[in-house]
Amino acid sequence: MRMLAFTVAASLCIAGSSVAAVLMSVTDEMQALVDPASNTVFALAGEVDPVNGPGLKVSQERWEQALLATQILKKAASNLNGPQKQPGDVWTKSAADFARLSDDAENAAGKEDAAAFAKAANDLGDTCTSCHNRHKRQK
Repeated sequence: MRMLAFTVAASLCIAGSSVAAVLMSVTDEMQALVDPASNTVFALAGEVDPVNGPGLKVSQERWEQALLATQILKKAASNLNGPQKQPGDVWTKSAADFARLSDDAENAAGKEDAAAFAKAANDLGDTCTSCHNRHKRQK
């Protein structure tokens, strides 16, 4: 059921619909779309990262899931410079880095390039952490 909800939300996001961005706050979009997509990206990156030893043979389905997840991240990044934009250069740079690294991960997933995918995912994780440290409310 969670996968169905994720797929529906992802379809809205990838289709270029601004509905998701308009109806969702940054927090809601992060929880509903970005968190599951980034979990997919980071999990596969850990599996294929050459630093972790010989790469596992990853199924075509896993690469397709990663590709979809990176597309969701790219759309979410573009939303951060759309209706959800926050003031300040730091926000703008973080959103631009998020978009660039999501694009790098998408390109690597499309080519099934394990090393490039792992690097993009690692850099993306660093960018997420940096942005969250500045902007995410801590509970």
